[in-house]
Amino acid sequence: MSNASLVEMTVVKVSPYLREDRPLVWLGEKEGEQPRLLPIPIGEFEAAAIRMRLEDDGPGRPISYDLLSSMVNCLAINVRQVVIHNVRRSIYYARVVIEKDRTIKDIDARPSDAIALALRTDSPIYVSHALLDEVGLEPLETDSDVEHTLNRFHEFEAQIARSLKMETKTANIHPPKENAEEAVAQRPPDKEQDELSLLQHQLQHAVICEEYEEAARLRDAIELLVSKAKR
Repeated sequence: MSNASLVEMTVVKVSPYLREDRPLVWLGEKEGEQPRLLPIPIGEFEAAAIRMRLEDDGPGRPISYDLLSSMVNCLAINVRQVVIHNVRRSIYYARVVIEKDRTIKDIDARPSDAIALALRTDSPIYVSHALLDEVGLEPLETDSDVEHTLNRFHEFEAQIARSLKMETKTANIHPPKENAEEAVAQRPPDKEQDELSLLQHQLQHAVICEEYEEAARLRDAIELLVSKAKR
């Protein structure tokens, strides 16, 4: 993927999402009058590691990302860039591009790990144009700053949380042992699970962008799919 198809981003902040143990890292376009935002769910440890770097509040002893950064430097490895390039079923995918002895390699990584490393090696963070066009949040014309867009996102968390709860119940991730066979029999096939995840993702985007008519249509479609899965 060439740099022409990438958008350079900056780390705006880390914030809670739905509940305290489900943080978001917010990326924003580095350039542009109204930069688009990309919120990515991450783990608690990763959120703390990113927040430490943003706030220049290092731990008393090196954590794993500090150790990795020191090893990279000692081995004369150049972290050229971090690229977040895809999302599937609400899971984001990234890669770390490194250079050693004039050889460039792409290393698969979680976005949270890649971002934490990039901040410690002063490496640029990119998102593919296609991904940002698909799931990036565009500020409203009335939004005066990034914080307003973030606040608008959190206003609708209750609606998103209810939809996520519905999906979790349908997935039957941890069914009781005595009902395991019945749960497997009732679980939607992969095609339906993919469709449910896509509808869920579209619902989140519609709610965030205040497209209420579209959100209502997607909500009804999700409820219909869940109803079919229970039969």
